[in-house]
Amino acid sequence: MGSQRGDNGATPNGGGLPDLPPEWGVVIIPDDLAELTRESTQVRRELRWQTRSVRWRRRLHLKPRKAGQESVGLGLPLLIMAVALIATLTSLFALAWPGASGHQVANPPRRTGTGSGTPSGTGPQVADLTLVAADGSRVQLRNSLPAVVLLADGCACTDLEFDTARAAPAGVSVLAVGQVAPALPSPVPIGLRLRALADPDGRLRSTYGGSPPTGGVVAILVKGTGEVIRTAPGVTKVDDFAADLAKLT
Repeated sequence: MGSQRGDNGATPNGGGLPDLPPEWGVVIIPDDLAELTRESTQVRRELRWQTRSVRWRRRLHLKPRKAGQESVGLGLPLLIMAVALIATLTSLFALAWPGASGHQVANPPRRTGTGSGTPSGTGPQVADLTLVAADGSRVQLRNSLPAVVLLADGCACTDLEFDTARAAPAGVSVLAVGQVAPALPSPVPIGLRLRALADPDGRLRSTYGGSPPTGGVVAILVKGTGEVIRTAPGVTKVDDFAADLAKLT
């Protein structure tokens, strides 16, 4: 394997080489240099580790390690950075997470002034209410648009309802609405889009009947987009709002 020099690595006098430091201990020179492979691999590993250590110290703005100074591990700085990163991501996630209910509160429908009954420039959106037909089936108001809604609580105004259905443009429904579905002659003439629906809670009357809500028939003209283009209170004949029917299509 190798031979140990009896002079502890010292060269003979006159060899031209100085004595080796005594702290090196016993020096063994192997006969086969391949036996140094393990030692050279260990040296390369230590050099690579030192190179990585210097690179990370520069990235973390740490002072370079002085010669002879014990190596200080990078585990603690990396741990601090990881904790700070996790805390930042947790804060961002908490800000982006919706509230406990997970739903936004819908704004209540805007009330439309009805003092003059004149058309408004840009009407509010009609509330998406669920009305009840005479046979007990439920009808979504927005599924019946465009429409002329006639709030006819306790009103014997069948003529107004039929005249409105005849004057309405093609594709426009006429909805006679009350807290109880108004009575219509049966059967309704073919070709007329006329229905009687109930609004048990009176939400349409409370929203579009003025403040405080007034009696009489209130005509609400709603486009297919849900925009209320006119609210006309106290109507008695279709001529009171006929000029705006064409705007529904």
